[in-house]
Amino acid sequence: MLAWYHGKPGRDEWTITEKIGIPLNFFFSAMLLLMVFSGKELGSATTSVSVKNELGQTVRRNIPKSEFGKRLAIFFFDNKSEQPELDWLQYGLMAGCYIDLNQDPFFSVYSAYDNLIYQKILHAGFGEDISMPMALEKKIAKEIQREYFLGGSFTMSQDTFIVSTYLYETIHGKLISEHEFRDKNVFTLIDQITMTLKRDLQIPDWHIQSCPDLPVREILTRSVSAYKYYIDGSNYVNLKNDCPQSARCFENAVKTDPTFAAAYWALYGSAIKNNQPEIANRAIESAMKYIYKLPENLHYAIKEEYYLITENPNKRAAVLNMWVQLYPRDVRAHFRLAGNYLKMNRLDKVIEEYKTILKIDHARRYYLRYLGNVYLQKGEFKQALKYYKQYQKEFPENYQSFMDFGELYYTMGDYQKATEYFINAQVIEPADIFIPIRLGDIDARKGNFSAAFEKYGEALKASKTPFERSDALAAFQKLYEMTGQIRKAIESRNRKFAEQAKYLNPIDAALNQLSDGSLKLYIRIGDKSTALAALNDYRSRLSMPWLRALSLGYLEVALKTQDIAAAEKAVGEVEELIRVFGEDAKNVIVHDARAKICEMRGNYIDALLEYQAKLQYVPTDVAVMTDIARCYREIGDYSKANSYLESTLRILPNSPNALYEMALVQIALDNPSKAAEHLKVLLKIWKNADADYAPAVQARQKLAELHAG
Repeated sequence: MLAWYHGKPGRDEWTITEKIGIPLNFFFSAMLLLMVFSGKELGSATTSVSVKNELGQTVRRNIPKSEFGKRLAIFFFDNKSEQPELDWLQYGLMAGCYIDLNQDPFFSVYSAYDNLIYQKILHAGFGEDISMPMALEKKIAKEIQREYFLGGSFTMSQDTFIVSTYLYETIHGKLISEHEFRDKNVFTLIDQITMTLKRDLQIPDWHIQSCPDLPVREILTRSVSAYKYYIDGSNYVNLKNDCPQSARCFENAVKTDPTFAAAYWALYGSAIKNNQPEIANRAIESAMKYIYKLPENLHYAIKEEYYLITENPNKRAAVLNMWVQLYPRDVRAHFRLAGNYLKMNRLDKVIEEYKTILKIDHARRYYLRYLGNVYLQKGEFKQALKYYKQYQKEFPENYQSFMDFGELYYTMGDYQKATEYFINAQVIEPADIFIPIRLGDIDARKGNFSAAFEKYGEALKASKTPFERSDALAAFQKLYEMTGQIRKAIESRNRKFAEQAKYLNPIDAALNQLSDGSLKLYIRIGDKSTALAALNDYRSRLSMPWLRALSLGYLEVALKTQDIAAAEKAVGEVEELIRVFGEDAKNVIVHDARAKICEMRGNYIDALLEYQAKLQYVPTDVAVMTDIARCYREIGDYSKANSYLESTLRILPNSPNALYEMALVQIALDNPSKAAEHLKVLLKIWKNADADYAPAVQARQKLAELHAG
C-alpha cells in the first residue's frame, strides 16, 4: 500500500498493496517447485526442519528435498447460460480454482484479478467484457512468464452446472487438454477442475497424495451466498477500485459465514484502504482467529500485516525468516526475502537470493533480468550488461530485453545506444507507451525540449488506461518543473493524481501523493497554504501506521521553506516511519534532509558527509554530485567542485542545478567567459519559465553582472 516503498527491479518487489490490495491474489504470486520422485518412497523424498516462530515456539515441517513447479495463469470463464444472474461465476470459478491450487506448493498461479494481468486486459480494450480472444490470453500468459494458461465457459441444464475448460501450453499455444464437468455444486466443480488439471500436468502421485488438498469449501466457505458476496467484493476492489462497496460485500460475506477467514482478510484490505481502521482491525483479528482454515503460505502474509499494524517490526522479520528456514527450497520465500533485503538496501543479499532461486529452479531464467536490474541499481554496469545479455539469449523475442539495454545505457549517459535499443523495443512492441516517454526523456537530457514534449504528447494520446495516462502526465510534470514552468507542472501533477485516483484506492492515492515530492512546487510559487491544506487532507485520509507517512510531506515543506526546527522534527518522524516499516533503504531521505539542514546552518563539511552517505544508497544518481560540488565550492575547494560538476554534466548536460553551480565555480576560478557560457545554456532551458521563477531571475541577474564586468 505504501507507494514510496518501491525498489529498482520494479513490480517484482512486494509492497503492502500487493499483499492486501487484491484479495484473491494474496497467496503470493510466485513459484514453488517440487521434484517428481518416480519409484521412490515418500519418506526418502522429504526432510524434517525445525525452527522457532515469531513467538519463540518450535515449529516442525517435513519438506521436499528437491522440487520443480508449474507456472499457471487463470482467466475469467465465459457465461454461456444466458442467465445474467450467474455472471458472478465467471469470476467465481476462476477465483475458486486459483485459491484451491494455492494450497499446493507445486503451483505458482496468477489470476486475471491480478493487476499485472488486468492492466494488460484493459490495455487490449477489454475489461469486464469477459469474452477475450484466446490469442490475447496466450499473449498475456507469455508476457508474465506463465508456462500454461487455463480458461473456460459454463452453462446450465436444469439445476446442473456444465463447465468446459481448456488448458494450453503458452509458448507454442499447444492444447494440452479440454474437459467438461457436471455437478450441482459449484465448490465440487472447482475441486474437480483443479484435480484434473494436476493430472493433465502430470503432477506425481506421491505429491498429490501427500500435499494438503482440502475441498475448496473447507478453505473458503460452505455457503454459496457468502462466496457470491466475496466474489462481488473482489470485483469491486480489483476491477472497479471501489473500496467502500467492496467492504460492504465482504462484510455481508462474513455475516453469512462468520468463519470465512479469506473474507475477513479481504475485508481488512478494503477497510484499511478506505481509512476504516476499526473495521480493519476487527477483520484482521478475525482472520488471525480463523487462520488455520487458510493455506500455510497465506499465514505469513496475514502475520506480516498484523505485526505491521501493531508496529512490531521484529516479529514481522521473524515471520519472514521462519518461512525461509522452514521451506528453504520455496521460491516464494526467497523472493519475499529478496524484496525485504531490497527495502533494507542490502543489495548483495538480494543478488544472493535471486541466484538461490535460479539454483532451485533453473527454468526460471527471467531472474537473470532481475539480477541485471539489481546490478544496475548498484552502478555495476558490466555485471548488469552481463545478465541482460544472458536474459536476451534466453528470451530473444522479448522486447523487454531491448528495454533493459536501453535503460542501462540511459543510466550511463550513452544516449545514442539507449535510443537505438528503445527504438528496437518499439518495433517489437509499439503499444508500450513507456518507450516514447523514455525517448522523450533522452531528448530532454540532450536539451531537445520541444521534441521531448512532442513525444510525451504522443504517449499521452496513445494511452488507453488511467495507469498509462498517469505515466505520461508524470513525464510532463517533470519536464515542466525542469524548464521552470511551475504552474504547468502543478497542472500536470493534478491531472496525474486524478488519473491515479481511478485505479488507486484512497489510502494508496494519499500515500502516493505524499511520496511524489511535488508539494515543493506550491512553495516555489509562494503558495505554502495549499501545500499545508493538502497535508491536512492526507491526515483525514490516513490511519496508523500509515499516518506516519505525513512526516514525508512536512519534511518536504520544511526544507523548501528553510524552517530548520520543523525540518529536524520531521526528520525524526521519518526515521520512526522507516523503523516501523523496516525500510532502511529510505534512509536516503534522512541523509538528504540532514545535509540540507547542515547547509542551512552553514556547516558544509557535515553536509558534504551526509550527501556522500546519500550517494551510497543511490550510486547512479549523478544529481547528488551537484550537491556535493556545492559543498566543496562553499568551503573553497573549487577544484573538487569542478570535478564533481564535470562528472554530472557528462551524464546530465542540461541539468539546471549543475549548470548554475558550474557557473558559480567558474566565477570563483576567475573564468567569467566560461561562467557566462553555462548561464546562457541555463537561460535557454528556462526561456519559457514562469516570470516569477526565482532561479531564472537569479541566473539572469548573474549573467548581467558578468556582462557588466
